[in-house]
Amino acid sequence: MQWKVLLMKNSSNSISTNVLWRLAERFGAQGVSFVVSVVLARIISPEAYGTVALITVIINIMNVFVQSGLSTALIQKREADDLDFTTVFVFNIFMSIALYFLFFFLAPAVAAFYDKPDMVPIIRVLSLSVILGGINGIQQAYISKRMQFQLFFKATIGGTVCSAFAGIAMAYSGLGVWALVGQILTNQIMDTVILWLMLEWHPSFRFSLERFKPLYSFGWKVFFSNLIDTLYKNLRSLLIGKVYTEADLAFYNRGNRLPELVITNVNTSIQSVFFPAYSAANGNKMGLKSLVRKSIASSTYLIFPCMMGLAVVSENLISILYTDVWMEAVPYMWIGCFSYVFWPLHTANLQVIQAMGRSDIILKIEILKKAVTVICLIWMIQYGVFAVAVCAIPLAVFSLLVNAYPNSKLLDYSIKEQFLDLFPALWMSLVMGICVYLAGLFPLAQIPKLIVQIIAGVFVYISLSALTKNSSYCYVKRRAKDMITGVFNRR
Repeated sequence: MQWKVLLMKNSSNSISTNVLWRLAERFGAQGVSFVVSVVLARIISPEAYGTVALITVIINIMNVFVQSGLSTALIQKREADDLDFTTVFVFNIFMSIALYFLFFFLAPAVAAFYDKPDMVPIIRVLSLSVILGGINGIQQAYISKRMQFQLFFKATIGGTVCSAFAGIAMAYSGLGVWALVGQILTNQIMDTVILWLMLEWHPSFRFSLERFKPLYSFGWKVFFSNLIDTLYKNLRSLLIGKVYTEADLAFYNRGNRLPELVITNVNTSIQSVFFPAYSAANGNKMGLKSLVRKSIASSTYLIFPCMMGLAVVSENLISILYTDVWMEAVPYMWIGCFSYVFWPLHTANLQVIQAMGRSDIILKIEILKKAVTVICLIWMIQYGVFAVAVCAIPLAVFSLLVNAYPNSKLLDYSIKEQFLDLFPALWMSLVMGICVYLAGLFPLAQIPKLIVQIIAGVFVYISLSALTKNSSYCYVKRRAKDMITGVFNRR
């Protein structure tokens, strides 16, 4: 497989088209999932959500062992071929099966730690997602390497729709927490099966130690970095689940869910496309810097107004979607919006360092950030769930500075330059936020008020973008038009 020839096709048009495919995939799937979560939240108790959230956190940590490190190494390697992918696939399968059985036998101990013996069967069933992750991780690396992100769209939408029917049907049948488990597993199974049917690549179950060694040499540092990062992201949930109640964890997670949903989908859509482009441009310092600047400008242009809008309408939105039973989640939504807002800068800076093969720097960065984070969280847990949530904001600023610093030397891309690149999106989002707040002062019922606020926010932001001829606005508008025209021309 001539990977080098394929990567040379990563022109500006190719990157932007794949970003739009990725955005369509993420928001299409998450839109369906979001509707399902609203339905389930009205049927299933916060305690049930808290139980599944706690187990999901632990499984997310396990998935790092099979879904990161080596998969990143495959994308980063310029000449990765069928034997490289098959080698990693075989390793992932054995690793995921071993992890599943380890967690199967540790389930009683985990349940005892949280003093919830009824968690044992749920842990054992939900842990099957680790094996599915071992397969799916390589499929995703293959698609990313070939820049075929339209396949993600088809597989993810198919899996999400099937899991939506499964979850809602189980919830209405009175299965409670098992409805959430069924939804998660159905989604992963269908996603994996659809990709297996669509992909031209299938593993031949060959393993090459010679190919594995250089991939492992790069991948183990990325793996440890991602493991530390995943522990960091989920540490709050682990601590809250242990020290406080399942309901506390459910309110915290539900408040974070909406901002995390937006940030994850926009950021993942953009960065998953830019990372192989970074890798292809490795060795061209000016080209890399240009790509990173485009990535930061584009992602902040989309994310900043979303976070600002969510923060302003949070109380009304929670009440409409989940009923007043979930109103305790509102402060956590505010905090989530302001702590997640700079994620595009985090990931863009880290990914370009990875693409340059400097996984050693990534590991050092993660150790520093997470050491500081763990100390802060352990100190703050005694002051309550809200204190734990609030400390995420200063920690996010600290992490941003640490992540950005290496590129001031590696790419001559200073923190000041990065701020200047995001400033247009920042000031327009602030103006938009004020207008959305003022629109909310009209004496209207909840749903009409929310609609007016959304329309006002979109109108103000797009108007400001058009008046200032914002480069990201013009770029996204032009590429979206080209993509739509291309679809109709093919028809």
